[in-house]
Amino acid sequence: MRAKLQSVVVLGLMLAAGTLAITPAATAASPGWPDSTAAAFNLGGTVNGQYVDSSGGVFTGNGQIVVDVDGAFTAGNPAFVTATGASKIAGEACIGQEKGTTPFPTLCDTTTVVTSSAPGNDPMYFSMLAGSSQPSNAPTNSCVDGGDFCHNFHGTATAGAIVGQPGVRYEGTDALRTAGAAVGARVFQIKIGGGDSTTGRIGWPHESVVDALYWINKVLSETSGYKGKIAAVNLSVSGGTLSESALCGADGMKVDAAAALLKAKGIAVVMAAGNDGIHGRGTWNCGPNIVRVGATNIATPHTLTSYTNRGSSVVLHAPVGDANRAQENILLLPWKSSGTFYVSGTSFASPQVAGAYAVLRQKFGYTPTVDQLTALLQSTGTPVTGTNAAANAVDVNIKAALNGTP
Repeated sequence: MRAKLQSVVVLGLMLAAGTLAITPAATAASPGWPDSTAAAFNLGGTVNGQYVDSSGGVFTGNGQIVVDVDGAFTAGNPAFVTATGASKIAGEACIGQEKGTTPFPTLCDTTTVVTSSAPGNDPMYFSMLAGSSQPSNAPTNSCVDGGDFCHNFHGTATAGAIVGQPGVRYEGTDALRTAGAAVGARVFQIKIGGGDSTTGRIGWPHESVVDALYWINKVLSETSGYKGKIAAVNLSVSGGTLSESALCGADGMKVDAAAALLKAKGIAVVMAAGNDGIHGRGTWNCGPNIVRVGATNIATPHTLTSYTNRGSSVVLHAPVGDANRAQENILLLPWKSSGTFYVSGTSFASPQVAGAYAVLRQKFGYTPTVDQLTALLQSTGTPVTGTNAAANAVDVNIKAALNGTP
């Protein structure tokens, strides 16, 4: 599982401080630099996270919720507080596996075991206590990389790509911007809490991912305050490597079956395409009900990054870059409890597109189907160029999609 996860999530830790006096020479200025370090700006919005349609309407994803299923999340980062002091966190939960008479230590802060897991899965540990999605390393090294992998900061960054509050990071004379794709939306954070699984004692059991999707469908989406407000679920993981011609296996079909239930409610399930640099996708995101998202460059817009999976099954993309500060090919996202850092990987493309669904739901409501909104994003996106790009590949442009008709 560790090899799978490392192939899925390329994190490119470049600089972890909030303000740095660093001014490396840039080889070529990125279009819009330094505003292009903000996700919203690259998606057709402003550095303040606003998208203005042709009639003058302003959209930010206000009133919508995106569920982010990830490793861990630090709620205290200022990126999750609005300018008026309101929290952008709609809720937190932790889901982990329990197996056998002696449960393997779970990362969830609870001893409660519930049976409302996915069909065929063992009972799961579950917690909705405040702080239940906080960082904690997996019991084995399956989900730890130098102490900084998915149970430390990864969820903070993906959540920031969705709803991160607009901000500025100063590096010498450069004022680098940061803003999530849907700054007016809120995020519900679910930590995958480790434990036993069919593949061993790991930090990210496939069973817990499936359980999380079923719980969102059966419980969260039917709960007052969430019902009719969840625009998307983001999963910044893809599983193992699967070629474009290969059939989706049992693990992928389980994820897809859960995604189909959410899709029927108007909730898009968005997943990272994977970082293997192949024409293909992952073993977990291979089903037809999944929206797979690849990554493009920022310094050279609308070109594929070297690491992203690509092909006809990966249609939508979002700008992430490769964390190369000298080439200004960087995206800034929240870092742990404070500050920002440079990121790299399709892990940070998919949450941007999940945020795009929130912005579109604000304008168009929940009458359009997920497929109709996906088609709108594809038809209004900017074509991705290059010899490795699929003919139908586009970079999402939220502003252009707001001017279209789903």
